[in-house]
Amino acid sequence: MTDSLPSGWALTTVGTVCPTTQYGYTASASEIECGPRFLRITDIQDGAVNWDGVPFCEIAERDVDKYSISSGDLLVARTGGTVGKSILISFVPGPTVFASYLIRISPASEIVPAYLYYFFQSASYWQQIGLKKGGLLGNVNATTLASIELPICPKPEQQRIVSKIDELFSRIDEGERALERVQKLVERYRQSVLKAAVTGELTRNWREKNQHQLESGETLLTRILKARRVAWEKAELDKMKAKGVTPANDKWKLKYEEPVAPETTDLPELPEGWVWASLNQFAAPVDRAIQSGPFGSNLLHSEFQSEGKLVIGIDNVRDGWFSPGSQNRISDEKFEQLKKYAARPKDFLITVMATVGRTCVLPEDIEPAIITKHVYRFTLDQDLVIPEFVNLCVLGSPSVRAQMFGNVRGQTRPGLNKSILTQFGFPLPSLEEQRQILDQSAELTSQISENRKGLVMQTRLSNALRHSVLQTAFCGGLVSQNAADEPASELLERIAAERSEAPAQPQRGRKSKTQEPA
Repeated sequence: MTDSLPSGWALTTVGTVCPTTQYGYTASASEIECGPRFLRITDIQDGAVNWDGVPFCEIAERDVDKYSISSGDLLVARTGGTVGKSILISFVPGPTVFASYLIRISPASEIVPAYLYYFFQSASYWQQIGLKKGGLLGNVNATTLASIELPICPKPEQQRIVSKIDELFSRIDEGERALERVQKLVERYRQSVLKAAVTGELTRNWREKNQHQLESGETLLTRILKARRVAWEKAELDKMKAKGVTPANDKWKLKYEEPVAPETTDLPELPEGWVWASLNQFAAPVDRAIQSGPFGSNLLHSEFQSEGKLVIGIDNVRDGWFSPGSQNRISDEKFEQLKKYAARPKDFLITVMATVGRTCVLPEDIEPAIITKHVYRFTLDQDLVIPEFVNLCVLGSPSVRAQMFGNVRGQTRPGLNKSILTQFGFPLPSLEEQRQILDQSAELTSQISENRKGLVMQTRLSNALRHSVLQTAFCGGLVSQNAADEPASELLERIAAERSEAPAQPQRGRKSKTQEPA
């Protein structure tokens, strides 16, 4: 790497140019203002500090100066999910000390702090951290950081590099803010399309043009309920026939329970020809049309394996679409025991615990699978109601979503149960209009999806541009060199001389064993 550096540059280590490193203070955080603010790893998000959320801590007066941070300090996370990430403190609202899982690095006066900070964002730094920290969950300590190789240039060039990076990153930031605004507009448009679809606004003109030949939602619902009853009566007769019983009259038909209709008092008015119906009424006339998965001893996580039949859980049900998810599986033998919980092609699924209210429709070619206890399966009469339309209602209807999230019950584990789910009111238009809604919304959402893909690509390009700027900067290609600048080798010699002449520094920030570096 030394050979590839420009004249006047040198390859050194972080420890060479940063004579002082310090571990933070160990204490318990408090929401009560019992001392100075207590900056922790969790208070640092996206390269900034949310000072409103920074707690306080008790600390002896003699230790406050030792652990106090000020503008220009460079802090590095030494453990946890953000290990290796750093922040250059630019503002401190009042007395603040830093916590023990952070390391403060103090560069020599010949090093511009922002130069070191920007290097800590570069691919070269992260590659070295990845090799040194020992795996995804590894830690870094002061010794690790000190060994990181760092290309160094004359101080005036450091300042020019920092100024140029600031300028370029400011332009990138502006572009990313514009992207965020567009993303919000696209999402807002998507929601408006979904809402228009399930409130009848999207197909208003089509419906008015074809009104004379459309079956009303009320007539369709009557057919759905009739089909359910006919199927139930047939199943009951088959049971009696299997037992050799011939009914003497029709009194046995009185056992039939009509599916519960939704309570429509607080529901909005629907377009002409539409009607409110419940999932209970939508359910197909088949055994176990409404079903949640097994729980307890019927299915244990210890029984999951990498091969066998798929287990469909919360992570498989996304916001409107089915995902392969974590690919939890069970043995063929276990699947046979739990077959009554089997998923059916085109089933409508809804999550009822933890992440409540996500829905999807299973693909027609779904492999043999069972559902788990946090997922409810609804097998719908596809000849009379389209599962994808019901799914669309959850995604786009404010009234359906209000019923869903307004009825979540429970203290420790809030969720939805069968009696609540089956009584939600869903808007039901004619079968022809259901198809038309799906066709029109699919065309619009397809365009939206393409726009979203484009925005994701732009975001990736933006990130790549940042990396490119940093790579160019620390190879000496971002700004021009000035022959009049003192070469980095002399700068390093002066830092070494200052360190050798300075009195030995006592170790700082090592109050107890709990503060030992990882």
